[in-house]
Amino acid sequence: MRVLHRRAALALAALLTLAPAAAAQTALSDPEYLELGRKSYDWFLGAQFDSLMAHTAANTWAAVGGTEGMQQRLGELYTRAGTEVEFVEERMTRRRGNPQYWREARYSSFTDEPIVFRWVFNEQGKITGMGLGPRSRTPEPD
Repeated sequence: MRVLHRRAALALAALLTLAPAAAAQTALSDPEYLELGRKSYDWFLGAQFDSLMAHTAANTWAAVGGTEGMQQRLGELYTRAGTEVEFVEERMTRRRGNPQYWREARYSSFTDEPIVFRWVFNEQGKITGMGLGPRSRTPEPD
């Protein structure tokens, strides 16, 4: 009887150990990525960098300079482009196989063409990159 309990405990421990790893590798659906991209954009504009950091891969957060780097990028958006005045579209695309949130809009200080704001995600929904620029200079999705 004691051997049976021990085997059951070992089997349960093995399942509990594997369950988080399997769940971590499950990719989000496009609607889930779209919602996460939208939220991340709102967090960025609202300078809610703690929320943004929680959804960004650690190496990416360090590469952008953390909160100070994100604050600098937000300042650059407002300085160069102004504020969003006309939403054009948002969608999920792929770039080099990675899920990418794409938000195209017109901004108050940049009237020549729309600007595309992009978040690149990994399969677990963590931000691994961002992009911002005029539509004509935005790399085309896959």
